[in-house]
Amino acid sequence: MSECGVAPDEATYSLLVDAYTRAGRWESARILLKEMEADGVKPSSYVFSRILAGFRDRGDWQKSFAVLREMHASGVQPDRHFYNVMIDTFGKYNCLGHAIDAFNRMRAEGIEPDVVTWNTLIDAHCKGGRHDRAMELFKEMRESNCPPGTTTYNIMINLLGEQERWVGVEEMMSEMKEQGLVPNIITYTTLVDVYGRSGRYKEAIDCIEAMKADGLKPSPTMYHALVNAYAQRGLADHALNVVKAMRADGLEASMVVLNSLINAFGEDRRVVEAFSVLQFMKENDFRPDVITYTTLMKALIRVEQFDKVPVIFEEMITSGCAPDRKARAMLRSALRYMKHTRVA
Repeated sequence: MSECGVAPDEATYSLLVDAYTRAGRWESARILLKEMEADGVKPSSYVFSRILAGFRDRGDWQKSFAVLREMHASGVQPDRHFYNVMIDTFGKYNCLGHAIDAFNRMRAEGIEPDVVTWNTLIDAHCKGGRHDRAMELFKEMRESNCPPGTTTYNIMINLLGEQERWVGVEEMMSEMKEQGLVPNIITYTTLVDVYGRSGRYKEAIDCIEAMKADGLKPSPTMYHALVNAYAQRGLADHALNVVKAMRADGLEASMVVLNSLINAFGEDRRVVEAFSVLQFMKENDFRPDVITYTTLMKALIRVEQFDKVPVIFEEMITSGCAPDRKARAMLRSALRYMKHTRVA
């Protein structure tokens, strides 16, 4: 590039630094930063945020401190985007103390958190099991100059739903609408998921109908959440009705949905129907995966048809599907039961 008389600019260096970081070559990235400065191209905060994101995605969150030191050594002031990436990095690895420190540091430097900052911090505390602190942060956000957005309310609805605080869920939905925010596909999917997992099927179905009334089309993810909820409780007929409703809405069942349906029939001890789903897969160009076969083996064990488990295991291997630890455990369980039966 230089030989052609074209000097690399910040965008070029940024791409190269990003590539080195994602390859785990931090020292090479540092050398390139020095070359960048020597060529009179000052790296921006965005370049360092890309380096930080690269380490985050590789699981090297500890290098966040080295990136910040290098940034200060280069005379570059972190901006809001950099701090958002840093908070996200610490949050993803449950380093909540560091996330709060970064949050406090940005505010001390006169950088006001935006909705992304707050959402990232609140979500990290939700996922880290710090539910009370997440609620406190949400209240702080409401009192700040940054009002919660739809994503914020989605996070809080999920938090309250997982704790089965249904009055809180309803209040959060009402508050969201009072703020002039419209529930989106993620809002409704979250509601269907938390209601379904708690066995509140009527509320889950009502959410799907409300969504349609709002002119939104239910997603495959939403239907899968409901199918899976029914499957976990062995309510096979209900799960099957959801699949039918899904197809009536013009959505084709995915492998995930079909595997959940097999699980529903298995939990309900209806092995014939479980295998009919397998046949449907084969006739409609779905390739059964290790979850399919493992779920079928579990269904056979549930109804004590142990002798058929090795047959399914063999079919799995013949089809080119590599068994995992769980599949092998199913086979061992069946063989052990068969051995005890013969001895008895």
